[in-house]
Amino acid sequence: MSTTGTRPPTARGRRSRDAIVDAAADLMHSRGIAATGLGDVLRASGTGKSQLYHYFEGKSDLVLAVIDRQLERVLAAQPGLAGGGDVRAWAAALYELHRDGGGPFACPLGVFSGQVDAEPRWREHQAAAFARWQDRIAALLVAGQRDGTVDAGRDAAEMAVGVLAAVQGGLMLARLHRDLHVLALALDAAVDHVRPRPA
Repeated sequence: MSTTGTRPPTARGRRSRDAIVDAAADLMHSRGIAATGLGDVLRASGTGKSQLYHYFEGKSDLVLAVIDRQLERVLAAQPGLAGGGDVRAWAAALYELHRDGGGPFACPLGVFSGQVDAEPRWREHQAAAFARWQDRIAALLVAGQRDGTVDAGRDAAEMAVGVLAAVQGGLMLARLHRDLHVLALALDAAVDHVRPRPA
């Protein structure tokens, strides 16, 4: 029985499941979903087949857990989303994350775009993950609207779509060209997209 949406009750079970998901996420991020087999995941995680099938019905089920893990990683790397509406500071921190780590890096979640089309529930699950990220951005914008740094006359949810699209496009092109300046331009565009307009 699939337990993708639940956590094992014991610490040992959580460690085993986390090891499987983390190994699968790393492999699928670097190789792609199709090129990552369950045997690869078992070897990388140091777990057995019985453990994997205790937590997941198969690879399709595991991919859903990987998408969840990648969203967790994305949000954990952006603590500014929980801040007080400072969109410029959030964008600057996102740029520094890629610069200080030797990036630009492929987005842990966005890298699966196109790959998840192979199975509708993968695509739907990834779309839901992006929606949760978008909701966090919208909340940041709402806080900015309250303090006057974000255009209060526009819908925060709609602006969040534009911001996330700029981030994803910036990351993709910066990675393609190996040029962090492309990411800087995209983030500047995202910040400019939401700032208050002169009356």
